[in-house]
Amino acid sequence: MFLRRRALGALLLIAAAVAPARHLKAQQAPPPVILIVDMQQILQDAKAAKEVQAALNQQYSAYSKQVAQQEDELQKGGAELERQRTVLAPEVYSARARELQQRYDELGKTVQAKRQALQQSLNDAMGKVRAAALEVVGDISKERRATLVLEKQAVVYESEGMDISADAIQRLDQKLPSVKVDLPGAGEGGLRPPPKN
Repeated sequence: MFLRRRALGALLLIAAAVAPARHLKAQQAPPPVILIVDMQQILQDAKAAKEVQAALNQQYSAYSKQVAQQEDELQKGGAELERQRTVLAPEVYSARARELQQRYDELGKTVQAKRQALQQSLNDAMGKVRAAALEVVGDISKERRATLVLEKQAVVYESEGMDISADAIQRLDQKLPSVKVDLPGAGEGGLRPPPKN
């Protein structure tokens, strides 16, 4: 009986010693701080992002007018060739038709190259905006001692104050108010004037 009491007492002492240690560990671990950010909104609403989009829209609009003019001239050339079909020798007509088709093909390749160059300009400029946005989000996360930052699209529910998107946009506008957009020049998918007939 004495041994039982002694064993029981020893177990109680061990349990008493372990319980505060567990309690201490639980108290030392801070609760996780989770923030939410809407990168899509940031990359749409930031001043630099809007500036990039405006510059590319302006370039694309000017380019579209050039393409429309070229297409119009090619269509007029095609209509004129059809009117002359009866008076031209078959080999002359075929040669001019091939030349016209070649010009159509060149225009198609030029349009494709210009679109790719414009897309690359957009990707490069927006890459700079995105990198700066991630730095801003990182700074906010450090300030708030966040342990996790989630993309808003992945969140089902959020408490008030968890979304840092508006703060990130404001800071990004201060950090990076504008971005230089390297627009493609005439040699990079630019249009050449059509040859005169």
